[in-house]
Amino acid sequence: MDTRPTLLVAPETFDLAETTRMLEVARAAGERWRIEFMCYGGAYADLIEEAGYPCHCLAPHLSPARVEELARALRLERGGRMFTTQELLDRVHSELSLYELLRPAAVVTGFILSAYLSARRAGVPLVTVAPLAVTRPFFEAGLGTFPDQFDVGPMRLVPQRLKDGATNWWGLHTRQWLGAFNAAARALGLPPFRRLVDLVEADEMLITSVPEIVGLRDLPAHWRYVGPIFAHLPGEVPQAVRDLPRDRPLVYFSLGSLPNPAIQERLLDALAELPVRVVAPIGPHLRAHPHRVPPNVLVFDLLPAHRVCPLFDLALIHGGEGTVQTACAGGVPFVGIGFTPEQDANIGFLVRRGTAERLRRREIDSPHLAMAFEHLLRPEVRRRASELQEELAAWDGPGNVARFLERYARPRPADALAPAPIPQTGEARPWSA
Repeated sequence: MDTRPTLLVAPETFDLAETTRMLEVARAAGERWRIEFMCYGGAYADLIEEAGYPCHCLAPHLSPARVEELARALRLERGGRMFTTQELLDRVHSELSLYELLRPAAVVTGFILSAYLSARRAGVPLVTVAPLAVTRPFFEAGLGTFPDQFDVGPMRLVPQRLKDGATNWWGLHTRQWLGAFNAAARALGLPPFRRLVDLVEADEMLITSVPEIVGLRDLPAHWRYVGPIFAHLPGEVPQAVRDLPRDRPLVYFSLGSLPNPAIQERLLDALAELPVRVVAPIGPHLRAHPHRVPPNVLVFDLLPAHRVCPLFDLALIHGGEGTVQTACAGGVPFVGIGFTPEQDANIGFLVRRGTAERLRRREIDSPHLAMAFEHLLRPEVRRRASELQEELAAWDGPGNVARFLERYARPRPADALAPAPIPQTGEARPWSA
């Protein structure tokens, strides 16, 4: 009988960065734990079983259409729809049933939002492993900047200082999305959330950013930096990539797992007009949203980016922290275009370090992209990128998380998960078994 304590790892598996981040944590935790995963389905759930971990795919499963609605909500775009109260309660019910089965000593998540309800309901320690951007201390330090997607029309006439100040105030006070979460909290007998930033604050917050990059040294109690955690997918560099001629700059092009299709298409059209060679792991997105692929762009599905990226002169990426960290760890300067406020912030951190250029949405054309590439190809930029690469190498992000989790490494008593009957009020309806 396996007497090791159970660590339940909970990624939203429609997001590649979060899935791989949680896999890196699981690998680092090693033999000390009996590791189990939970998810709600998504394009990257198979990576968990391929890595050899049991994964409980809970109901209600996420359809591709529902994933697209959630992605639009996270990108603050029209057509986005966050979770309803009933979806949250159905998910919490599934999670509570799994907790009773597994008796986890702790739950580790990034962005399974229902876990912030279910773990509190069950009294299970919840540990978040996530970037610093758009969190409470991020906004308290005034690090937020006005989202690029809203910097249009008359807003361009407003001084940047005022827009950034309003952004940080909004980040600390907004109640966006909280209606359904507070209705679910009431049905579960939990206190409501006052602000959106309170919703995603777990018992322990392990921050995958680096203080020298984000510019914030001190964090609140129960928050700590652990350092970079990004994907190390299996596989070797394809021979077609190794054989690319070096007569032109080589560009690694990736927009993450939840890109904006229109922006991807505009970037492909801009790359077609530039004297560069491009490798782009965007195959699944092109199948979902077909578009002409220029002859200077070589398309793949998933690639071991940690091995591929260091071979390139430049990267053209969205601002997801995993993709940004992959470029930085490879010593590669990058052009970033953000789809979300978090991604805008991640790009801004590296722009200030002098190893990145931001491409705003209104600047997506070949002349602006050419100017950004020209700047990043300067020797002094590559030198700064190499210095940053050495700084990041000093951090063992997955290992730091594993060492922190040791404090929970004890079997959970059989009677530890015995919550009182869940009251049914408001929008909630009784669950069926």
